[in-house]
Amino acid sequence: MKKDSIEYNGLIGGIIVFIGLVAFFLIMNAAGLGHNLELRALNIVIMGFGVFYSIKSIHRRNKEFDYFKGIGAGMLTAVSSSLAFAVFIFIYLLFSPEFLQEIKTVEPFGNYLNAFLISFIIVMEGSGSGFFLSYGTMQWYKKRTPEKFLKEQRENKESK
Repeated sequence: MKKDSIEYNGLIGGIIVFIGLVAFFLIMNAAGLGHNLELRALNIVIMGFGVFYSIKSIHRRNKEFDYFKGIGAGMLTAVSSSLAFAVFIFIYLLFSPEFLQEIKTVEPFGNYLNAFLISFIIVMEGSGSGFFLSYGTMQWYKKRTPEKFLKEQRENKESK
């Protein structure tokens, strides 16, 4: 894989997010807060960092950077990290049925939850939030692009 490709930057960002999500989960679990599902809202900070990193990375490395390459890198970051984290949680729940039982007692629809469904929810939440983060980050880059383009055009006219 080339370092300026969507795949490379998206997967590197996905690995970073996955490591962050696992570390956050294990820290919260060690602190006795693993069953507090409201804390998963903080996962968006970790996801946001990874999406921003991958878009910034491809913007810096790829001379043909455009809107869709940025969205693609951000989405690949979100989907790959969400899938990896869902697999991690699935395995964790299989080896820790008491944790699954804690989640079932806390959640309103806990009777219907199992390891598969929880993993599926993680993929959907991560992919959805990753899409919105990618879109928002690209709006920021889109706003900055015309200024850069106009500056390059002025410099080209002055050099001729």
